[in-house]
Amino acid sequence: MLTKQLANILQSLQSPGNFYVSGTLELFPPCLEVNQVGRISLPLLPVQAEQLIEVAERAPYGKGYETLVDTEVRRTWQVNAGQVSLSGKYWQKSLADIVSRVKLGLGVDCDISAELYKLLVYDTGSFFVPHRDTEKADGMFATLIIVLPSLYSGGELVVSHQQDAVKLDLCSQQVEEVSFAAFYADCVHEVLPVTEGCRLTLVYNLIRSDKKIPLPTPPDYFQAEKKMAVLLNNWVQSLSAKTDKSDTPEKLIFLLEHEYSIAELKFDALKNRDAASADVLISAAKEAGCNLYLALASIEESGSAEYTGYGYGDRWGGNDDDYEVGEVFDHLETLSKWRSPDGRQPELPALPFYENEFCPPEAYDRMDPDDIEFQEATGNAGASFERMYHCAALVLWPRKKNLAIINQAGLVAALPVLIDLCEQWESNQKGTTKQDAQTLASFILRDWMPEHCAKSSSYGRGQYTPDFLNCLSQLADTTLIKKFYTIVAVTGIYHKQDSVALAQVSELLPWSDVVVYTTKAIAVSAAKAPSACIALLIGLCTNHGQDDREQLSSATQCLFSALPGDPKRFPEKPAWKYRCLDLSISDIADMMAGFSMIDTAIAEQTLEYMLAWPALYEMDKVLLPAALQLATSTVSDESPAITRLRERVISHLQARLAKQLEPPVDWSREHTLKCSCKDCHELSQFLKNPDQKQWLFKAAEARRKHLQNTINTNKCDVAYVTEKKSRPYSLLCTKNQASYQRRVEQSKSDQDALARLLDNGKNRV
Repeated sequence: MLTKQLANILQSLQSPGNFYVSGTLELFPPCLEVNQVGRISLPLLPVQAEQLIEVAERAPYGKGYETLVDTEVRRTWQVNAGQVSLSGKYWQKSLADIVSRVKLGLGVDCDISAELYKLLVYDTGSFFVPHRDTEKADGMFATLIIVLPSLYSGGELVVSHQQDAVKLDLCSQQVEEVSFAAFYADCVHEVLPVTEGCRLTLVYNLIRSDKKIPLPTPPDYFQAEKKMAVLLNNWVQSLSAKTDKSDTPEKLIFLLEHEYSIAELKFDALKNRDAASADVLISAAKEAGCNLYLALASIEESGSAEYTGYGYGDRWGGNDDDYEVGEVFDHLETLSKWRSPDGRQPELPALPFYENEFCPPEAYDRMDPDDIEFQEATGNAGASFERMYHCAALVLWPRKKNLAIINQAGLVAALPVLIDLCEQWESNQKGTTKQDAQTLASFILRDWMPEHCAKSSSYGRGQYTPDFLNCLSQLADTTLIKKFYTIVAVTGIYHKQDSVALAQVSELLPWSDVVVYTTKAIAVSAAKAPSACIALLIGLCTNHGQDDREQLSSATQCLFSALPGDPKRFPEKPAWKYRCLDLSISDIADMMAGFSMIDTAIAEQTLEYMLAWPALYEMDKVLLPAALQLATSTVSDESPAITRLRERVISHLQARLAKQLEPPVDWSREHTLKCSCKDCHELSQFLKNPDQKQWLFKAAEARRKHLQNTINTNKCDVAYVTEKKSRPYSLLCTKNQASYQRRVEQSKSDQDALARLLDNGKNRV
């Protein structure tokens, strides 16, 4: 298997270094001074150990983003570097010798420096549980421990990496000798309990610089590179002949052994076998025509958790150890943070990854979570967890498959690349650019557009369909346009902006195909998205003559049959759905215009239908504004249905304007109310009285609010204010001429609308 063969080649490489290095060095003891204590004798004397502890502080440890002090996790004392002074005639040379030996042992190929971090005092019983060091400074890649001459026992350093572990006893009681150990920062390490005496330790951060220096030549990887190049060439050829049923992965992923911070995620910072693997792949990938990147493989999971704690506490509390992972609800796998061998950070999208891409495949299951958090149960919500995995990886794919790989990132990531390619094509008219654009467009059409087009929800849709269709139009690719239209014929059309774009691009297709696909799309979407269907018909009618328009008659009939109003049309659906109108005024006007351009008989039938359901297609709220919009529309020609609509609206306005409009002659007002309770009955009597202008209603708050609601709901000619002179408060009601004023405003509006419609009728004649 390809993935196993690749892994076998890389895992057989000799590492240019190890994950740790340790040793001893004879030297003249340094002059060590600590603020508030003075010069420290070496080996460390018990009395000075006590003095150091008095000026020291408990050493903390890091947990996530927190810095905590917990003697159950770390029990030791620390003195900050700023309080420590190291001098002596030979100390700097001795430190440089130690750093040189560390660099060689770790297989580092650039200059490094040692930066003092802390002085640690481990008295009897002190320890530090297994942990990893965090990156404490820019360029830090490892930790150096120098144990000064001290009288103690225990306190061994245990360093682990992958399946390897080493136990180092760094105790040195000779005054002229120090012991040291260094290890990469991502290695798990611990300090076992000091059983007697006191251990005095200098801790340094090892900092990597960018300046390269000559180092011993690493093992010769020529044979491995040759084998890898043959393997990758065969892979590239098999992908070129790949069928849809083939399970050959389009990219390969090799997880690295060491952990790297984002700052250290670069080719020239790789360690040991990771660096050797990268060297082999860089050479082989170049020869096989592949792109090679360094990336961060991440898995994010969340789901339910189960409480398993015992003793004190209950399911509403407890530590992380009291929970275990239950069912996983959400799972996201991505490759991101791309790095090139030349040090660049290419603008590649986050890509998904799959188990069969790992080299070897079982490496996928070996990924361990580096962070897991449990949330306690709250209210009706049960306990939950969030778990994250992160691992650096070498990722490669054939250069010719670059567009296919980008397409894996999804529509949101692939479409901007397609737009950029199309813009390049329009600017330069380069054949290869057009071919690349067509290739990527075909991937998007195959993998993402069917699902995207089928979404009736507007959430997260963006401008994707119009932008994609614009790209197809720029490329003038009728084959892809036709494929897109066949997708819409199955999924339907749901958004106006998509309809407008589809109508524009349809100009590149034979009209007979457009008619067939449009009819099918509208049959699917008419009941769910009439606005989008109307917009599509209008867009198609605008660019075609009458003979072509008439061929859309079947599509028009589908849309008419789906209009809301009569519940009997769809007996399987609840009637309440047809008591609300999902069409805007513009939709109604466009529908009448479009129907009139396509089939005048259906347009008249539609008008009759709307007039038959006045509760839904209200004259003043729907038909009147639609008629006014049609009066100024440039989309439609005059038709019998539109003329009749205008005449019906004119008759309605004229009938209302013919009614005599006079202000009330006394204080009597409309007094028919929907509520007949005692308080509302008193309100009705007040409204009925021609001589009473005001009424004081004294009652509790609930009754006052009910009366206010009745006044508002029935649009009574009454203004009210609350008087708070005594309890209960009173509602002072005063009659006004609100109804008359509304009729005055209505009359002005009717006169204006009537003038516009009559003027439009004359112009049409």
